[in-house]
Amino acid sequence: MTTPSRRVGVITLALALAAVSVPLHAQFVVYDPTNYLEAVLQYEQLIHQYEFLIQQAKRVPVDIETRYHAYSLDWTYHDLTSTLLYAQSLLKALNEGDATGAAYRGVVDPLDVPTDVLGRMPGTMQRRLGGSYATLEAGDSMTRLAIDQTGQARAEGPLTLQAIRNVEHDIDNTGDDYHSQTALLEKINAAFAIGLRLEEQTNQFQLTALEQTLLDNKRKRDAEATLMNATIRQWRYGKAYGDDLFSHTAANIDNWRPY
Repeated sequence: MTTPSRRVGVITLALALAAVSVPLHAQFVVYDPTNYLEAVLQYEQLIHQYEFLIQQAKRVPVDIETRYHAYSLDWTYHDLTSTLLYAQSLLKALNEGDATGAAYRGVVDPLDVPTDVLGRMPGTMQRRLGGSYATLEAGDSMTRLAIDQTGQARAEGPLTLQAIRNVEHDIDNTGDDYHSQTALLEKINAAFAIGLRLEEQTNQFQLTALEQTLLDNKRKRDAEATLMNATIRQWRYGKAYGDDLFSHTAANIDNWRPY
């Protein structure tokens, strides 16, 4: 006989004996041993479920706060207290952000607007000037955005880091209220939301790096195209034209720098 069958048999026998020993005045009470046996079995099942829940509620037998603590680097900032002559506003923008771009414009030479001289240039010269000018304009815009993004990340970084530490503290908390099903779901959702925010910020920085790569590629392409066009024109119009092109126009454009 298996263990469950043996247990049922014992309970049935006990119920039978109890029925025999009932006094005469209690014989008129309607008694159903089958229903009573089913209630006993259900009660036993509840006890097993309760024991299972108690087992599942046991904590990890280690100091979680010490064993699983993750150390994060604190955000660092540019020192604005030292003697700075010209970089003060730019470094402050790198610490706090600068959506206007004024800090960057304050440390670079402004581009001259060539509208008054474009009419005196041949068409090919205008296109070459426009290409080089566009590269500088695009580079300025990307740099201003990168400075603002870096400053914004530094300004908001400690707040995000504190939120991560709060989640970690709630995970380590030994209070039962912090480990109910609702509390566990809330902590999981909070950690997930923090992860999404960090991924979004990472994507912004990756976008900035991609833009810088695109700008570098354009600058290299402009230089290579200038050399290629000059070579073609030299062979097309003769050596004299090529010498004049390199000595006057190409050299001025290719060697021009905004500083």
